[in-house]
Amino acid sequence: MSSVGEQGSGLPARWLHVGAAVAVAFAATGYFAGLREPELPERPVASDPHAQRAERAPSYGELLEARRGDNAHMYEGAIAALAEEEFPVKPLPVATPAQRAQAVAQRKTHRAYDGAPPTIPHEIDQREVPGCLACHGEGMKLGNRVAPRISHAPYQSCTQCHVVGDSPRPLAQYKDMPRNSFVGLASAGNGARAWAGAPPTMPHPTLMRNECASCHGPKGPPGLRTSHPDRQNCQQCHGSSAQLDQRMAMEAKP
Repeated sequence: MSSVGEQGSGLPARWLHVGAAVAVAFAATGYFAGLREPELPERPVASDPHAQRAERAPSYGELLEARRGDNAHMYEGAIAALAEEEFPVKPLPVATPAQRAQAVAQRKTHRAYDGAPPTIPHEIDQREVPGCLACHGEGMKLGNRVAPRISHAPYQSCTQCHVVGDSPRPLAQYKDMPRNSFVGLASAGNGARAWAGAPPTMPHPTLMRNECASCHGPKGPPGLRTSHPDRQNCQQCHGSSAQLDQRMAMEAKP
């Protein structure tokens, strides 16, 4: 009797061990099943054609640097498209005296006196730094107007010497305007020749005018345009005139 009682009292403990083992087995199965990547269903193809072209949303950093939309590249190469094509290197007709006189007269309209920096024939924003070199750095053609290349090395402030000729917002005219009797020097005319047919000397100083092609190149006025643009070194044949280089200092003496 005692042995039967002992067997009967151990039966619940055995079932308790079996239940604990089953619980551990289910827990282990769930743990390892959770480590596996879930199998996602295949993404259905969108029927909307706009949804098929959907792109990844860019980050804020990409939005600051990248240009998007139909007008993203509208300004790329805009300045290069305005630049005039290279002039074919070939002999040009020699300027007539009438063409030269017309070019010199036109040149005077943009200068206060002979040798003065030319004025700016268009409006600029006086409140900002103008981008003069965008057009005049290498020279370009804008419609029927030609922006000549600067005749000297670029400096920091172009408007320090070059001012607007006709102000788009002129100041009010005072009744008692001070009179100005200043008269600038006239142009020296053509350069002298050592003999008939010799290359003429330069009728102006070379200071700030070392880029001869700015006025005398193929893109210059017909009256000042050289007939031989294929030659690279202008001062190899055209020398400076000591008399004209010192003209201002000599005429300033009493």
